[in-house]
Amino acid sequence: MNERAAQRRGSPAGKNGKAEATRARILAAGRSVYGEQGIHGTTVQRILKEAGISRPTFYKYFASSAEVIDDIVQSCNAEVEGLFLKVFAQPQKAFYDYLPMALSGYLNWGRSLGPLMTARFRELHDLSSPVSRYRDAHNQRIVTILHDAMQAHGRTPPDGLALETLVQGIEHLGYQFCAEAEHTDMPRYITVMARLCVSMLGKREDWDAMLASPFFSRLMALEA
Repeated sequence: MNERAAQRRGSPAGKNGKAEATRARILAAGRSVYGEQGIHGTTVQRILKEAGISRPTFYKYFASSAEVIDDIVQSCNAEVEGLFLKVFAQPQKAFYDYLPMALSGYLNWGRSLGPLMTARFRELHDLSSPVSRYRDAHNQRIVTILHDAMQAHGRTPPDGLALETLVQGIEHLGYQFCAEAEHTDMPRYITVMARLCVSMLGKREDWDAMLASPFFSRLMALEA
């Protein structure tokens, strides 16, 4: 966050409910516009039209459309990280019990973003986009969450390359599911993602045990 933005967000106006509601309104409009237009098509004018506010009002909270997008991308990243932290903080008997919940949670979160998820995917390698700019740090934080969760459950984590590869594979499958698949395809995607997780994090017996898990069986509709 730049100094000017920090000053604006720390201003007395930003502390009252009306100001926070206006800022949230701008961000909601920004999410809609950014999801449809991407970083190169998102302009202040389009955000103003979507939010139904004046230009002076916009500039009380943000310096540019790029700053709005930056906030949106960082918020989305924090949502994913928070999701995984919450899942792995729950008590489970075995480490593989976390995987169906983490994977289904991630896919449901991505699907809830609508076009915004597709915009993120398009900009993974666009160096002008905060999606690309923050990607490595974001993925590394998820790697750390996985690493620490495995250690907490008496597992020996694989090396960093394996964990990074896993996170990028899950990321790609998640984007593909949200952009191209029907919601009813979720079991197929979770199966592939789970196999990827087990191949990187565990052993063959872990896959057999996960298949035998009642939760996994219900999720995959394997029970009659």
